[in-house]
Amino acid sequence: MANCRFDYLIVGNSTAAVGAIEAIRSRDRSASIGVVAAETEHAYSRPLITYYMCGKVAESNIFYRPPDFYKEANVTCILGVKAESVSTEGQFITISTGETIEYDKLLLAAGGAPIAPPIPGIERPGVFFMNTLEDARRAKGWLSHMKRAVVVGAGLTGLKTAEALVEMGQEVMVVELADRVLATTLDRTASEIVKQVFVDHRGDVLTEAQVLSFNGYEESNDLWTVTISTGESIACDTAFVTIGIRPRTELVRDTPIKTGRGILVDRHMRTNVENVYAAGDIAEAYDPLIGGTRLIPILPNAYIGGRVAGMNMSGTNAEYNLGMSVNSVNFFGLPVMSAGFAAQEEGDGFSVLTKLDGTNYRKIVIKDGKLVGIILVGNINSAGLMTGIMRAGIDVTDLEEKLLDGNLGLIDLPRDVIEERIHGTGRNWL
Repeated sequence: MANCRFDYLIVGNSTAAVGAIEAIRSRDRSASIGVVAAETEHAYSRPLITYYMCGKVAESNIFYRPPDFYKEANVTCILGVKAESVSTEGQFITISTGETIEYDKLLLAAGGAPIAPPIPGIERPGVFFMNTLEDARRAKGWLSHMKRAVVVGAGLTGLKTAEALVEMGQEVMVVELADRVLATTLDRTASEIVKQVFVDHRGDVLTEAQVLSFNGYEESNDLWTVTISTGESIACDTAFVTIGIRPRTELVRDTPIKTGRGILVDRHMRTNVENVYAAGDIAEAYDPLIGGTRLIPILPNAYIGGRVAGMNMSGTNAEYNLGMSVNSVNFFGLPVMSAGFAAQEEGDGFSVLTKLDGTNYRKIVIKDGKLVGIILVGNINSAGLMTGIMRAGIDVTDLEEKLLDGNLGLIDLPRDVIEERIHGTGRNWL
């Protein structure tokens, strides 16, 4: 393995890596492909690890492709080693063993690392992150003899972790710095519905509060309370820190590769350096709604971005145009979906229309006649059609009521759009 070389080298064993491999092999069956990843696992679906932790999904069912996927695709996997740095001039990476691996084309798909705030006691036994399958394995074993948990952060990962804990019979308190749950994903109305569903299932939520320390027993160092900014202490034996992830851009530090919050790529998933591409959570990719790049760390976009990168790496001219923020999740049986400028309020050229009926809530955000944001809670009818309309920039003037009622159908769209969809020509926006 030492000082080897590949035609295509992929850093990261992720959804983006799978997309790239499948794209490359659709055009090039003989070139060498290498995958380097710090994890030892076969590619798996990260959103399923909370379901694995609480026993809803067997470990064997969270993997993204069959066990023989890499063998069938003739891919050399170098797992359990971390890529430490990239030399764009020499066209090689250095891994944690000190060895180097050369490449002709490089895809950076190393994803993101959990944000670890400098909170005293965060290193104590009983404090977990929820980013990898190994995190879920360790937590599952620990929780088998514990009963009280605190979840720090009420984003998607935090709330899905909290849901899993409740279903495991744990007493759960969620502590969130913002004034509501899912603050970057939902507006206040939708957020309150989700919070109430969680409370109805015997979970507790404390907003506008910050964890200041994780406190342990002197004799064992195990966790026993967390201190929060209100001055109170919450008794617990387990804590999960789920306040977000940061792209692993340190991999390209001291290289000419440009970064913002992530590695900057164009619509072909190329960086500014020849033969170097990036996709997945590490990449700052194109968003059609803003007409620019931003981080959108969600699984479908990672696969699509990886596939586009693989196609371009192997000689096909492909563009990434689906990078819109879309989140779809289920909390205790309640479906929740948001896309685009979901939390946007009325003003600054945005028109906001809402409809609330118990736990059913629909919101549409329109600007310049175009649908640019949606929230659907409970009733998620037409969700796929609505996100397709957003990506395509279709004028929805006079369709507002159908959008709010969930009664919009393909027949309601302009004739040219219908013909385009039926005949399979032009943009593929669904």
